[in-house]
Amino acid sequence: MHLQRKFLLALLALAALSTLQCARADDNDIYASGTSAAINLASYHTDFAYTDGDHRADISRYGIDFVQPLSEEAGFGLRGGYMTAGINNATLGSMSDGYGPFLGLFLSWRPMLGNYWSFDSQIAYTWHDLSYSGANQQADVTWYTSYASAGPVLRLWRWRITAGGYWQNISGHENDSGTMSGRLDFSAAHATGAYFGFAYFLDQSGSLGAYVMSGARHGVMLVFKREF
Repeated sequence: MHLQRKFLLALLALAALSTLQCARADDNDIYASGTSAAINLASYHTDFAYTDGDHRADISRYGIDFVQPLSEEAGFGLRGGYMTAGINNATLGSMSDGYGPFLGLFLSWRPMLGNYWSFDSQIAYTWHDLSYSGANQQADVTWYTSYASAGPVLRLWRWRITAGGYWQNISGHENDSGTMSGRLDFSAAHATGAYFGFAYFLDQSGSLGAYVMSGARHGVMLVFKREF
């Protein structure tokens, strides 16, 4: 899938965009009140627990988040996009990577804790629906993910540095047809993990962030966010 090349190109493109922005000091938080949109590019792997054991899923997501503030510290968001996933099991491992949409909603709470610190927390629920095809074999894979994360944010001039933990719960099923047919249920093999990342403000309303995840999800994510 050449994921490293894809993310390098995405990072270079976003860096090029940053050179077009005005270099102004910013006193606002990355999650300041106001409608916002963010482009998310993520690549990670997680393990699905089937009845015969754990199977690794390599996932790439390309999505957009829209956030509408509910107050100065809270917001409601919608997210959606396109994703691909290769799942290493007997039926799906022999086929090309699955592809399809994802759609979800989330609530965020980000209170200020003085001049240099804030707190970042989120709960989310996301639907994923992927299709797989190969020689004499097809499969539809659907799963629902509940997700929660929390951690402090250090605010230094244009930089926002954050670290914290997260929890995920997955409920899914795989419907196979062709040479092998039937239904297989699966869940998350691991539930918890940690993240670390930073965001840099390009101007008073736009920021570029990079985040690393470990544990239940292991990978990276790039975020380009714009306030309106």
